[in-house]
Amino acid sequence: MGFSSTAGLIIILSTILVCSIYLYTSIDLNVGKIYEAYVDHVSLLNNKLHEKLTIVSSANSSSNINLTVVNEGSITLEPSKWTVLYNGTPINFSINPNKKYLTPLNDVNISINATAPARLCIISEYGNKYYYSLN
Repeated sequence: MGFSSTAGLIIILSTILVCSIYLYTSIDLNVGKIYEAYVDHVSLLNNKLHEKLTIVSSANSSSNINLTVVNEGSITLEPSKWTVLYNGTPINFSINPNKKYLTPLNDVNISINATAPARLCIISEYGNKYYYSLN
């Protein structure tokens, strides 16, 4: 009886050791992924906080609406990642001049094929919304 109880104890302890090593490695990998996601989240919140667009003027003709948008924030933005809503509906827009990046204190013109009166909303790449009513 002495040998079988010792062998059983060794088998149980080795099983517990293998399971604890497996659990430790999987928990360590997941904690690393969670920390990475948290760092990305904080970075996006920081960019959202430092982003500020201002619609300074508008001009409308019979079929086009042109908006001048100024980047008054402290980060560089990509206008191609924006979404423009015309009366709550996403609409295609063009950027003049065709800039890939909008640096702080510079402006860009957005042209929309639509007519007034309208309620326009520009949703930036970080999710901030900027509204403009055109009568």
